[in-house]
Amino acid sequence: MAMGVCMLILGSCAAPRPTTTFTGSWKDPEAKSYQTFFVVVMNKKHQVRSALEAEVSRLLKKEHVKAAKSLDVLGKDEKIETAEEKKAAVAKIQSLTYDAIVTIKLLKSTEEKRFVPGVSSYSPANVGVGSGYYNPATGANQASGGHSAFGMYYMDGGDVYNSSGYYETTKVYFIESNVYEANGAKLVWSGQSEAIYAGDLNAASRDFSTALVQTMKQAGLIRLH
Repeated sequence: MAMGVCMLILGSCAAPRPTTTFTGSWKDPEAKSYQTFFVVVMNKKHQVRSALEAEVSRLLKKEHVKAAKSLDVLGKDEKIETAEEKKAAVAKIQSLTYDAIVTIKLLKSTEEKRFVPGVSSYSPANVGVGSGYYNPATGANQASGGHSAFGMYYMDGGDVYNSSGYYETTKVYFIESNVYEANGAKLVWSGQSEAIYAGDLNAASRDFSTALVQTMKQAGLIRLH
């Protein structure tokens, strides 16, 4: 029933636009593929850091590689902002023998306001209702549902529905994701992305993490089995 409604209301049930788009990337020609990843979200908000690290790690594991969250090792109160703090964090991570370190950092954010126009949709009348069509072989009306019940459909026509337009305010986050070789902390890949946040942190985390892991996979950074 739901699928039928979507088909009748032209476009109103269209899939939502992607909220994360990778706008550019760089890869070291000598980069390898890796089997164990340490995920670090460099954000002061614990909720954001926790949601993103959990989702990126989960999706990496689905690719049959090992992944760990920085929150499980560094803790939510351990800072990794200054050069000294980063050096200490890298030393701790390297002691865990991971192949690669994935860092995710917010560069900046902007706010967008756009008008979403209303939708005019059409629904045919008498779906499943009608007198059917005349069968000359039997001299009687042949029962038939749906639009083949032309007699009633022709008389009643259809209905047109309209919805009002509205303004939508969203935030756009510009994010940098880096992959380092854990041994030596050499940068081997960097990607820049734009992520649209409409108020649902879990949905945004899933969308960004899916885009990130797929992009890493396409770049050959994840060792396939």
